[in-house]
Amino acid sequence: MILVSCSTPDGTGTDLESALNVLPPPNLTHGLVAFNTPTPLYPIRARNLNLEGWVMLEFSVARDGSVVPNSIDTLQAQPADYFESAAISAARRMRFDNTRNSLVNDVRWVFRFELEEEDAQRVVSTPDPEDYIEFRELIPMTYITPDYPAAARERGTEGYVTVAFSVNVDGGVENVRIIESSPSNVFDESALDAAARLRFEPRIVLNSPVQVDDVEFRFDWELP
Repeated sequence: MILVSCSTPDGTGTDLESALNVLPPPNLTHGLVAFNTPTPLYPIRARNLNLEGWVMLEFSVARDGSVVPNSIDTLQAQPADYFESAAISAARRMRFDNTRNSLVNDVRWVFRFELEEEDAQRVVSTPDPEDYIEFRELIPMTYITPDYPAAARERGTEGYVTVAFSVNVDGGVENVRIIESSPSNVFDESALDAAARLRFEPRIVLNSPVQVDDVEFRFDWELP
């Protein structure tokens, strides 16, 4: 792997060698067994810089083995500010065999980002981040925790809302609408507000960003 030097926001040079040599801590699953561990998308910025790294997340696992979306938090990332969003997106799709049949908190999982040999060779020969991109799918950049309506919290009501929207060429969200909600009309407003604040790296086709319609996203409301 090639050592890359970059600049911090104040313009001072920063050597990434110490960060890249930090070994990730072990997973902590409290006895849970993961049977679905999606491979996260490799961020295009990190790939173009030939960067490898890892992210440790902490989250809760529900009784059905799904990861509670609003519980996901980044504990460590090496190097910082490159892989966190991709790791969180993958964690949302994880599934565990939860034989304890109860909510399990403080689960810790490490996602590693390692370049294939052919990727490393490609980046070394063409290190310009503006290289031609034939196709790249949407990449979530922000994750919004929707508000929990006070009335629903007081009643102990849990639920979910699935929304659909368009992602424009700038990565912003437009035309948000409700696809499904349970219970009906309880969390809809919170979901619409949260969806409008999502941001993505846009889909790229033939080196140009394009709008994507009918993107679906689910928000869940679960009490501690």
